[in-house]
Amino acid sequence: MFKLPRLLVMMFLQYFVQGAWNMVIGAVLAAYGLKEIVGSTYSILGVATIISPLFIGMIADRFFSSQKVMGVLHLLNAIVLFLIPSFIQSHNEIGFLAMMFVVGLLFYPTTALANSVSFRHIDGVRWFPIVRVFGTIGFMVVGFTMGSTFLDISKSTNSFLLAAGASVLYGLYCFTLPSTPPLAKNKKISLREILCLDALSLFKDKYFSIFMFSTFILMIAKTAYSAFLPVYLPVLSLDPASMMQIATATEVIFMVFLSFLLGRFGFKKVILFGSISWIIRSLMLSHAAVSDDYLLYIIGALLLQGLCWDFFFTAGDIYVDKKAKPEIKAQAQGLRFIVSNGFGVFMAASVCGFINNRVVTEKALPQASTQWQEFWIYPAVVAAVVTIGFWIFFNDKDVIMKPKEKV
Repeated sequence: MFKLPRLLVMMFLQYFVQGAWNMVIGAVLAAYGLKEIVGSTYSILGVATIISPLFIGMIADRFFSSQKVMGVLHLLNAIVLFLIPSFIQSHNEIGFLAMMFVVGLLFYPTTALANSVSFRHIDGVRWFPIVRVFGTIGFMVVGFTMGSTFLDISKSTNSFLLAAGASVLYGLYCFTLPSTPPLAKNKKISLREILCLDALSLFKDKYFSIFMFSTFILMIAKTAYSAFLPVYLPVLSLDPASMMQIATATEVIFMVFLSFLLGRFGFKKVILFGSISWIIRSLMLSHAAVSDDYLLYIIGALLLQGLCWDFFFTAGDIYVDKKAKPEIKAQAQGLRFIVSNGFGVFMAASVCGFINNRVVTEKALPQASTQWQEFWIYPAVVAAVVTIGFWIFFNDKDVIMKPKEKV
């Protein structure tokens, strides 16, 4: 009973917790004189994400209920988040990166599990966009909270303390979620399953592989945005936590229509719209650096978030769920997350960090204007290459939209 409302709260808390620490990492590190390790931070998170989601997904598929696994992970993560401010304040870079590695191990599998829990209890095409909207709302709420005049912690280590408190609340809430027992429980375990080869076998599908490769490469554009926009906006005298809520607001709008658009246009066209939007967004951010009307271009780039995120990444979550068999759906979501937020972020953060540290050497305008203009051209080019390749090679004709199910 009442599964959908409980899932809505779950997704709200999932992204509230993530936003509290992930949204402002770049701004916090820059404020404490640690801008040079922004790229390294996202790289280390990528390494952690490579390691844990498939393994955690296998545990949820075979041994323990997904909601219980999520609860334990969030409670453990709260402890680590609470410890992080001391490492930043003492400029202990190695200690900070080690703690962020643990955060990646504990937190990112829960995103895949939250998706898996949702898909187990609702019809994904019809209801998942609505559930995911509440994640966006959670992201917005924490952004406004951190950027408010009351707290004003968007560039402070107190953001990690907020994340720790929210993680405790969410971890306890997870134990109240709809029961999501492992579908493969009591089945004989094999080395194949320990190595999660069933999920990896999805790569035998040509079009699944094309989608995953496109996602992997597009992470350069996505990581440039998520890691360095919080560094870029203060250069323009704009508060990152508050400004980025313009972007997340559009996620809500487009998420409402995602189910209809997938049914009307299919996965290929919707995802293609998303990748094109990443090109336009990066070009607008580039032009903003040298324009007198920079605020107009920044707002325009932020307003594209609904297209950039919902049409590419959320539609991708639904596509992966449709391609996976019931007994490996949790692993499949973990696999997608490893490709994007694991290998993808590790590669993208390394690339973006390398470029930013060499291209953007000035901290303030006007000296930094042409440097930031050049920096944003790189993700625009990457998104253009992904768009062309996806348009030519991808096909979604084998994905069947099933009839709606009751919640």
